[in-house]
Amino acid sequence: MPKNPLFSTYRQGENRVTSSMLAVFERIDLSILESLLSSATGEASFQLVTFVNQPVGKGASVPDARISAHFTYWFEVKTARNALNRDQLTEHLKSLEPTSTGERLFVVTPDAAEPGAIAELGDPRVVWFNFRSLHDAVDAVLADPSGLVSEHARFLLRELQALLVEDGLVDNDDVVVVAARVAYPEYLEHGVYVCQPNRAFRGGLTHMAFYAESAIQREVPRIIHHADPVTFTKDEADRRRVLGGHDVRVADAIETLLGAGARTEGSDYGVFILSDRADAATVVLGTPIVNDTVAASGRTWAWTMGQRYTSLAKLTRPGVTKTSHLESP
Repeated sequence: MPKNPLFSTYRQGENRVTSSMLAVFERIDLSILESLLSSATGEASFQLVTFVNQPVGKGASVPDARISAHFTYWFEVKTARNALNRDQLTEHLKSLEPTSTGERLFVVTPDAAEPGAIAELGDPRVVWFNFRSLHDAVDAVLADPSGLVSEHARFLLRELQALLVEDGLVDNDDVVVVAARVAYPEYLEHGVYVCQPNRAFRGGLTHMAFYAESAIQREVPRIIHHADPVTFTKDEADRRRVLGGHDVRVADAIETLLGAGARTEGSDYGVFILSDRADAATVVLGTPIVNDTVAASGRTWAWTMGQRYTSLAKLTRPGVTKTSHLESP
């Protein structure tokens, strides 16, 4: 079973990912950081520190050696796809010295291809790479046959990879599959998914699927709205109904589930508003995807006991009838 990442999975957003990256970068050798950035970006020009024997000084001076560094690296990190803003990058560039050769604005996003805003700027000081490239760069650094990466640095880099995977920044998984013995029939009846408050979910999700009766069920609704936390009281239902829009359906969920005794009045919950079963936005699979996962003992093992991620492309691929089929790329 995979370990929990070193970095908390309960604080979401760009700040958490950025601070975690910098925490690792700060604690590893500069030579490793050079290799990491060069590998991730595909450029070999990022030399943070130079070591020179017998450098030529001013006049007739020839000192024995020189260690020098002059660089400033700025970072803009996005954890949502297609979220890069050209105007924001333009503002960032104002902080860079126009004549400096040692300044870069690194842009890190989960996008599969370079965002159009980078090409539109056409500024060589702006360097983009995605989290997949960073993840692969870690693999490349750790596979270096010289073996110069310390165990401490190796641990930090692996934990950074785990964080990126946990947050869905490395792959293109856009479907969360939730354990749904109770939630699946509740969705069919009310078009919602209700869970504990402040539950961590990856960014970039578009759909939800339900794992019930040892299978991923056929209905894969689109996620329309996510409200969290929501206090289940009549006053909160009335307040949201006045707000209109998606909050009307949140109000309906509060009133219906409280009326049925399915939730505790006064408690907080997370509420997903989903496309209804008959809605065109709901993907309906040809057949449930049956779990064929087994433990080492040979006993059948639940495919998920909480939540797990996959992609709509995998779920709808021809011939996918078992959960093991989802494991192939």
